[in-house]
Amino acid sequence: MGCTSGCFKCFLNILNTLYALFGLLIIGIATLSLSQAPTAYIIYLYVIGGVLFASSIIGCCGICQESVCLTTTYGFILLALLIVQLFGLFGNSFDEDYIKRYAVEDVDVKWKLEMIEPGAMDKIQRTYQCCGRNGPDDYVSIDRPTLPDSCYPDGKRNIPYFTTGCVNAAADEFLRFFNYADNSKWGSFAVTALLCFCTFYLVQRFRKERQRYTYHY
Repeated sequence: MGCTSGCFKCFLNILNTLYALFGLLIIGIATLSLSQAPTAYIIYLYVIGGVLFASSIIGCCGICQESVCLTTTYGFILLALLIVQLFGLFGNSFDEDYIKRYAVEDVDVKWKLEMIEPGAMDKIQRTYQCCGRNGPDDYVSIDRPTLPDSCYPDGKRNIPYFTTGCVNAAADEFLRFFNYADNSKWGSFAVTALLCFCTFYLVQRFRKERQRYTYHY
């Protein structure tokens, strides 16, 4: 195995380790966002994170063992991820209107429940630091002049309460999360493309080494 191939192996294993950690990070983000993002997007994150982690393990094993079969499998998994990411770059499956609509629907469900079961809005109000559906006056409209503790920072009534409605607060938080994900798409695409190129290069080198070994022995 030449110096160039050895450098590629080392480089790929470093990237694979980072990719495995990135996959675990995506799974962690999906878990933390279970109640704060559309179900379809959560599933998407779990699938991508799981595939990244599992493929990185396959890639490391194939590269360390110089296995043509495992490394080729890893290369095709990367190629599939590249295609999925390419569709994601130019697709609008999770546009702003969809995200805002989901935020409104989620808050509406909890607000309707709040009118029957006081306290149903507490988790949302603490999470997004908001009060009421559209603002604190919503509680007055349902004959509750006293705001719940969740409308106050840390539940302390001696300081000003949240004035932002939960619909706007949830929509802003959702958009911030998704915009962050969108901004990282090109970087992820570039890394995956580089990994894919290096992997198929190593596959060719492994095959040549195997053919050379078979020829000599």
